[in-house]
Order: sequence, then structure tokens, then C-alpha cells
Amino acid sequence: MSAMISDRDIIRLHLSLELPRMVGEMLDRRLPIADDEAYALEVALSEMTSEKFLLAAACVARYMALEKFLDEELQVALSLQADVAFDDYAPRYLAGLKHSMKQTCSGYAMYMQEDLESFADLFSMAADIPSGSAALRDISMILSDQAAAHAEAMTIEDDLFDYDELFTTDYRSSPIVASDVPDDNVVLFPIIARRPAN
Repeated sequence: MSAMISDRDIIRLHLSLELPRMVGEMLDRRLPIADDEAYALEVALSEMTSEKFLLAAACVARYMALEKFLDEELQVALSLQADVAFDDYAPRYLAGLKHSMKQTCSGYAMYMQEDLESFADLFSMAADIPSGSAALRDISMILSDQAAAHAEAMTIEDDLFDYDELFTTDYRSSPIVASDVPDDNVVLFPIIARRPAN
């Protein structure tokens, strides 16, 4: 499976986000991350919006997937999760760089939360690889912690996101009348769908 955006677009993401390139250089050194570097990385990741973090994590995951110390299953999982993030969040973010669209979340908070949790798990697995370099372990643990923190924070910040124009119904403000409640005592919840692929 490959991302629907082009390799050129992925390069644009790397260049605009900057952080993945710095992480790549740290991984290349293969040495333990210095305390000041670790702190700077944690701060930079924590100050990103969740959408921007997902794209940065996707870029780093693609880079990590090339690590020969990772087993094949983890390499594939990192690549696939990166492709999911690229497909769902990169088009609008890249459009925002041209000022043709706001750089906002193009999906729903609950799905971003799932993607963040998936990255947290995958980076945690990478950190546990005994044959990996010290840099890989340090960076993976930082990314895992930050992904988990972003996912947890989204439970209270989901009202900050602008949703797609395709889903304009504001169910939070729609009144519920007696006829809307089914007789069999089943409560219906709004259906949330991911942004369809173009």
C-alpha cells in the first residue's frame, strides 16, 4: 500500500515541518540523544497541533521503517500507518501552505485520536528493539510519549477542530424531539465518516 499523495508532496512535508529532518540526523548519528536535544524535541512536539504532529510522526515513521534493526513486521506497520496519516491529513495541510485553505484538521478528532494511539504503540515497539541504536530507542520513546499525550489531550480539545464541509450537520445544536427516539429504547448516535479519498 502506498500513500495517495506523491513523493514530491512528502518531500514538501519534510521541508516545511523541519523537525523530521532534525530527527533523521539524530538517527544517523546512532548515539544517545543529549539531554538538551531530548528536551528540545519534546518541547517542539508538544507545541505542535495534533494534525501537524501526525504528519511529522508519519515522516519520521517512514524514515524509521528503513532501519535494518527493525523486524519486517514493524517496518511494514510503520510504513502503513505513515501512509494513513499522509492520505488523511497531508492534502489539506499542503493546500494551507499555499494559503488556499486553512491548515486545520481535515478529519474528526476521534479518528485523529486513533491514529495518534497507533503511532504511540508503534514507536513504543521500536523503542523496545534490543538491537536498535541508542538514538532509535531515545527518539522512539519520546515520540511514543508525545503521541500518547496528544491523543489524551484531544478528549478535551475536540471542539478546537474545524470539520470538513462535507459534514455540515451540527448535531450538538439540533433539538431532539420525541419522534426521533425509537420505540425499542435504542439510542441513535450521529454517524461520523472519514473524509473520502479523492
